[in-house]
Amino acid sequence: MIRVQLNQSRLKGGQKIPHKKLQRVLQACSRALKVHEPTEISVAFVSPSQMRQLNHAWRGKDRVTDVLSFGLEQGGLKGELILSYEQAKKQASEMKHPVADEVGFLLVHGILHLWGYDHENSQDATRMFTLQKKILQSLKIDSRV
Repeated sequence: MIRVQLNQSRLKGGQKIPHKKLQRVLQACSRALKVHEPTEISVAFVSPSQMRQLNHAWRGKDRVTDVLSFGLEQGGLKGELILSYEQAKKQASEMKHPVADEVGFLLVHGILHLWGYDHENSQDATRMFTLQKKILQSLKIDSRV
C-alpha cells in the first residue's frame, strides 16, 4: 500500500485534500501498480514561484508546471511529488471540473512517474496513459487523455 507524508501547510481550508479522497487515490494506485508492501511517498504543495524555480532547475523549463516527480528510493521513501495548487486550479477551470479532481489527476500522474512510467515517446505514453485512464476511471475522475 502506498502511504504518504503530506505537506499542504501553504493551503487554506477548502484547498486542502480531504484525507478520504487522498486515501482513495492511494488505494487505486496501489491496486493498479500491485503495491503490496508499505511504500511511502512525500507530497508537498509549493508556490507558483517555487514551482517555476524547480521546473527550471530540474527540467530546464522556465515556467510554472502542475506536478514534478522526483524518484528517491532511499530510507524507505519511494519519491517525492511537488504540486502547484494554483496551476491545478487554473487547469481545473479550463477543463471545467472540480479542483479536487484535478489534484487527484495530478497525484495519479505523479505516482505513475515515481513507478517508472513516462510519456517521452509514443509507446511509453500509450502504456502510461492507458493505466492512468484506468485508475482515474475507477476514481470517477476525468481522465482527459
